[in-house]
Amino acid sequence: MSWQDFIDKGLLEGGIVREAAIFGIEGGIWAQSAGCNISEDEQRAIVDGLNDPPLREIRVGGRKYRCTMSSLDVILSKLSIPEPSDGRTRGGGGCIIKKTNQAVIVAEYPSKSSEMDVLVGVEQLGNYFITQGY
Repeated sequence: MSWQDFIDKGLLEGGIVREAAIFGIEGGIWAQSAGCNISEDEQRAIVDGLNDPPLREIRVGGRKYRCTMSSLDVILSKLSIPEPSDGRTRGGGGCIIKKTNQAVIVAEYPSKSSEMDVLVGVEQLGNYFITQGY
């Protein structure tokens, strides 16, 4: 299975993940969905945050996420979208990130998806990578 297959068949196929990517801990995208564009600076900030939790926020593809939980290997976060009329924020889905030995898996999901369902899929994929030495 190619890295792109892990994105297309492992994360996107079920429809609960909107965008996904796999990148190396040392940087560099290994695979990504068509609309997922994680900059080098964002990759570095994610890895740095995983190495030194807790995080307050992260950026993925220019979108700002408020972290609800972060540890040495997982980040759970919610997208905050400012309301133009009153400046308040509303939820708009979230992002789950999993670090393995050599890679980072990023899965952005829409508000209709269950955070726990996405977390289970990302954790399973990450644990598989770990058993394979990645």
